[in-house]
Amino acid sequence: MSPKALLAGVMVLGFVATVPFFLSSTPEEKQRLAQTTAKRMVERNVALLDIRPEEKAELQKMLKPEPAPAQVDYEQLVWTKDIVRTIRPWVGDEKEAEVIARWVYIYSVRFDLDPELILGMIAVESQFDHFAVSNVGAIGLMQVMPFWKDELGQPNDNLLEIETNIRYGCAIIRHYLDRYKRLDRALAAYNGSLGRNKYPNKIFSAMKKFRVNASADI
Repeated sequence: MSPKALLAGVMVLGFVATVPFFLSSTPEEKQRLAQTTAKRMVERNVALLDIRPEEKAELQKMLKPEPAPAQVDYEQLVWTKDIVRTIRPWVGDEKEAEVIARWVYIYSVRFDLDPELILGMIAVESQFDHFAVSNVGAIGLMQVMPFWKDELGQPNDNLLEIETNIRYGCAIIRHYLDRYKRLDRALAAYNGSLGRNKYPNKIFSAMKKFRVNASADI
């Protein structure tokens, strides 16, 4: 998740109070401070962690890993081949592109999501760089905030892993869809900008690149 829109105001307001500590901190402490600020900001503005017990139980269930299927169905094979060709301008290594496409398909099916939605989110969030880390600590392809691991998943999960990151990202957007019932609101919540349309519109625009048989021009 990338709560950049809301973070901007919070970081400015808190800057003067935190400068002395921040300047004397180690890189690890600086990252923890940024993540803590992001977490508190999102809690106040999006009620991100205001999760009912039944929601939490469902999210924990969703965050269990999905084993790769022993046999690949024909529809997945055709879709993956087409998408690998589309995302190669972003992903230099063909094997890595295949891994991304495979897990996007698997978790889109598992969470009843449009795979083009997930690809659009990845394009906007990280431009398909699975090592991406934002200045507020959001990690990986879908820019998942690490506190999701602590609150709902496993603290030792590695969000830089392609499968893990896509699993978390898909579970989170599914959670928001179930809560808000509308894709635009779910996307805004994912981004930390609930009530605003800028981020959802960026995703909707990016999704067009990944429609089956769409142009591979990026």
